Amino acid sequence: MKIIRTLILFAFMFSPMSVFTQQTLASDALSATQALKVRIDAILDVLNTPEFKGDEKKEVRRQKIRDIVLHGFDFGRMAQSSLGKHWRGRTPEEKQAFTVRFQSLIENTYISKLETYTNEKVVYLNEQRKTKKDREYAKVQTQIITPDGTEIPIAYMMYRQGKDPWMVFDINIEGVSMVNNYRSQFSEFLGQKSFSELLKDLDAKNSSE
Repeated sequence: MKIIRTLILFAFMFSPMSVFTQQTLASDALSATQALKVRIDAILDVLNTPEFKGDEKKEVRRQKIRDIVLHGFDFGRMAQSSLGKHWRGRTPEEKQAFTVRFQSLIENTYISKLETYTNEKVVYLNEQRKTKKDREYAKVQTQIITPDGTEIPIAYMMYRQGKDPWMVFDINIEGVSMVNNYRSQFSEFLGQKSFSELLKDLDAKNSSE
């Protein structure tokens, strides 16, 4: 399925062979890219630390990775965008319940893929920034290079407000938005079933990870 491919590629941003191009290094819009690199380095430290290796350390290892990711991704915004028009009309309790499950879905799915890397490489190409009202937005263009030489373009959509840290709110893989992919799936589901059934479906997916 396309969404599974998307999540697998989403995980590749934490490859241990990240590379900065001269174009990015020379850019005056480096901070969003640097924010990504900080996350990468922190997660690699966890993956490469001997005391966190092995199946018996899986839960401790994954929790440390979740802690890092939690401070780099705006799961609230991603959850709202992925639910689209169905977000309106939901009670505050329902919105919170969905957001918690959506965050778990993303974390559980990509963290499990994160632990299976084999020489994927991330090349940071460039960064574009713009300001809207009191927020600054950035699009960080990268490229995944797989061991067989396949090149996959991935763009990370980020924002920050004032002096707050840069946060990822969407990822475009080969021109396809991860959030839009989820929105399509959730919309189709809710066209046939209830919101409470969607929550149960997410629970089932999360418990299987």
